[in-house]
Amino acid sequence: MTNPEPRGLQSAICILQSAFCILLLSSCGQVRQLSPADSLSDDDKLNYLVLAAIAPNAAQQYASSSTARGRAEYLDWFWRNLPPGLNPTPDSLLPSPSAFYHQRALQARTFFGATDLLNDDRVRTYIRYGPARREQYEPHAIETETSRIYVNPAEIWSYDSLGRQFDFVRTGTAYKQVGESRYGRSAVMPSLEPVDLGRSAPAITKDARPLGLEVSLGRLGQHADSVEVELAFGIPLRTIMAAFPSQTQPLINVAIDLAPRDKGTPAHRESWVSCAMPPDTTVVEFAVGREVFNLPADIYTVTVTAIADGGQTASRRVQNLNLIDYSRRDQPVSDVLFYSLVDSTPQSPQFGRLDWARAVPLVVPRVRSGQSFYVLYEIYHLATYSAGSHDVQATYELVERETREKAILPVSSRSITGPGRTGVAVERIHTMDLKPGHYLLVSRVKDLCDVSHPSISASLTAEFEILPRR
Repeated sequence: MTNPEPRGLQSAICILQSAFCILLLSSCGQVRQLSPADSLSDDDKLNYLVLAAIAPNAAQQYASSSTARGRAEYLDWFWRNLPPGLNPTPDSLLPSPSAFYHQRALQARTFFGATDLLNDDRVRTYIRYGPARREQYEPHAIETETSRIYVNPAEIWSYDSLGRQFDFVRTGTAYKQVGESRYGRSAVMPSLEPVDLGRSAPAITKDARPLGLEVSLGRLGQHADSVEVELAFGIPLRTIMAAFPSQTQPLINVAIDLAPRDKGTPAHRESWVSCAMPPDTTVVEFAVGREVFNLPADIYTVTVTAIADGGQTASRRVQNLNLIDYSRRDQPVSDVLFYSLVDSTPQSPQFGRLDWARAVPLVVPRVRSGQSFYVLYEIYHLATYSAGSHDVQATYELVERETREKAILPVSSRSITGPGRTGVAVERIHTMDLKPGHYLLVSRVKDLCDVSHPSISASLTAEFEILPRR
């Protein structure tokens, strides 16, 4: 018979075993977060969720009440003093706002609350906005050179009538909202709109502060000996607000100069632009403008100068633009262009394209974690069916630049069809819960009409950066 272990050693072993179990559960992502409403009854939990969906501060106050009577009195007061903006639509057949939202809460509990009712963000979203157009993405394994990564389930909810989209990823026992974006008529992107002043640019002062101007160039379609070039320019919103702290219509002179090396005539465009104040800094970081040129194949020096009215704030950017190599190679695809928004809602003539009413340049391919953005590129020399239409399959991958690990991408394949031999690929990229860093977007294009060459006909890579959340 062995001697029993000392009581202190047994206690230490028990503590270590408990700590190991907690650590193991945490690593599996199944530890459920406690909610202020965990101790409430089932009916009170639904009341709490309704308040959390439409008035989070009221939900905290409701859950903090120590008695059922206190909660009932607070709830009665809340519905009698409901802000007008929280009233449901007038065509509701239910007798009161409380009944309207309570019915949604019952539906949300049935649809999404079986596993973790209080912590699943889809429940609150459903209560607040109702049924959505849902896209669901099931988990799958991603193979890398050194490991296998398991991607969490994800959902994208779109409310087309509201122009709002929510991204959810399951972490542990619940789906958490990791991103939100706007589109359609409810989204107005900060822009630099031309203003006709009829006066020349001001002189730049010796002690002028930088304006933070950024410029991007994209080469698109080839037409005989010329190439379509999109030039986008942007100025940080924080710089505009700092340079014009008290003005409702800040004025900035933007001059674009194109100097060819060999043939052609130098081009010059100049205009005054203005940004609506105060700008919306929650959507993007830049107010932007867009110009399109059709240029003979040559090597250009592109100079963009932006001068704030008064000349005390200014910036200049100079880039080289090689259209000779681009034209000679007879490109199968164009450059990849980045946009903050591409949709069918008109905003400004400068953002119009033949195939989309609004394409707002991102200028700098950089977004916050959870934000979405768009990529656009053109595909040339496609085969067509007898009716004259093309059929292309584009596949996408996201790769972390440093580690070469593949990341989640909800839409991994897209079909592109249309008339003629040129296709336009537009893809919305959801950053979901990706960690900050530099990423590569890899796209491979397959011409399904070209039966003589069924393999990948073109591939392209674009780099972008994800910044930490604010």
